[in-house]
Amino acid sequence: MRGEDETALRAARQMLLRGRAREAFESLKELLHGADQEFLARESWRVHELIGACFHDMADAEGAAQAYFRAAQSDRYLRSQREHFSNYLFILHYLPEISHEVLMEQHLVYHSLYRDAEPLPPCGPRRHRKLRVGYLAPDVLEQAAARFYEPMLTLWDRSAFEVFCYSLSGRSDAFTERVREAVTAYREVPEISAGEVAEFIRQDEIDILFDLGGHSAGGATLPVMNCCAAPVQLSGIGYFDTTGLSEIDAFLTDGILAPAGAERDFAEGLLRLSSAFAFVPSDAMRKVERLPREKGKPLTLGCFNNFMKLNREVLGCFGEILRAMPEARLILQDTTRIPLRLECLSERMEALGVPMERVELRLGSDDYLEEYREIDIMLDPWPYPGGAMTATALYMGVPVVTMAGDRHGSRFGMSLLTAAGMPQLIAESRQDYVYRVCSLAAKMRDLEDLQGSLRRRLEESRLLDAKGWMRELEREYLRLWREKEQYAGN
Repeated sequence: MRGEDETALRAARQMLLRGRAREAFESLKELLHGADQEFLARESWRVHELIGACFHDMADAEGAAQAYFRAAQSDRYLRSQREHFSNYLFILHYLPEISHEVLMEQHLVYHSLYRDAEPLPPCGPRRHRKLRVGYLAPDVLEQAAARFYEPMLTLWDRSAFEVFCYSLSGRSDAFTERVREAVTAYREVPEISAGEVAEFIRQDEIDILFDLGGHSAGGATLPVMNCCAAPVQLSGIGYFDTTGLSEIDAFLTDGILAPAGAERDFAEGLLRLSSAFAFVPSDAMRKVERLPREKGKPLTLGCFNNFMKLNREVLGCFGEILRAMPEARLILQDTTRIPLRLECLSERMEALGVPMERVELRLGSDDYLEEYREIDIMLDPWPYPGGAMTATALYMGVPVVTMAGDRHGSRFGMSLLTAAGMPQLIAESRQDYVYRVCSLAAKMRDLEDLQGSLRRRLEESRLLDAKGWMRELEREYLRLWREKEQYAGN
């Protein structure tokens, strides 16, 4: 029986790889109910891990969260248990009913998975002619987060700092090579243990280590941060919430994302800048400009975000907007190329009564920058809004209406639009969201003027002032280091 169970597990994995997630899910459910108990005691975490992958391919965030939580509960190996729990924590941010108190509680549960880990002995401040800052990332590739952390790796002050970059991946692209040329030293450290990576960082005598991963990529960077590889440790940019690790001194944020009292939701201290982000458009973005709007073209709304973000509340609101504007159409474009997601999302929207005859669902595309030209107004989902997608839309001449949000990770759109100088696009409630979208659409001449001026306005805003943002961050680095030296001196 044990051999049959293993064969069934492999078969389900193959179904999943061939894009047959629904069949794989049914097979895995049968395996959970009918498999040999000894097999399940040993391998149920693998079953739940695959179920989580099935829910991912069906764009079902709630199912994926439950599956990864169960995988973490049943896994026998601490390293992969942490990885499952990081996936679970990441997916929780898609769910509108999860409060900031629950999120904090669950992140602290993650920290408990390190209860038997022993960090490296404390390393006191070391005196270098220039402060040494290290950046640790799951990989250093052209991706959404890179549009925000590029200034850290390319615009740093050579007179006062040395910058080291550590990638847990051996993969590279044109962005990687640009970073490699800009930093003091670029280290690829794939396929070695967290402790070995931490020792490697210590050998470089890094003064401040900045985690660019958080719980993204299965929390790959966090075991290194738990080792306390540097005297001062920070996190932010690559993740949108507390890591749960008190070994990290501070989390990079701003007063919009983290207003007074937000400290209760973080295991780390808070490092507030005037803006948490500076957006750097890619070369490809700069080459694509907004075209004049075609006369007589129906108003086109859009949402170019991961379909996992499109929960029942968001989809219901989109339907309400379409019913309020009977001539408008809506384009929803995923960030993946999984056809099943289109089918699953269409079924959910039909069940909610969304007028699907005016909705177009699309897979992710390499030509998405040109496709921004089709969109008149972008609709930001919640409670997990767009980050780079929001900033990109604005740069491509598309206004974005966002929901203010009531927790750190749900306020990204609010922070970005504030830095861009467009607070009028921030809604405080679902009713207000519908009103702001309809108001924009009702004044077509004003909307066209806004579209035509958005890139220029963005270039003059705080959001694109990457050099100014970097100087502010470096002042904070120096302040933190002075405080560390003073503490060590006492």
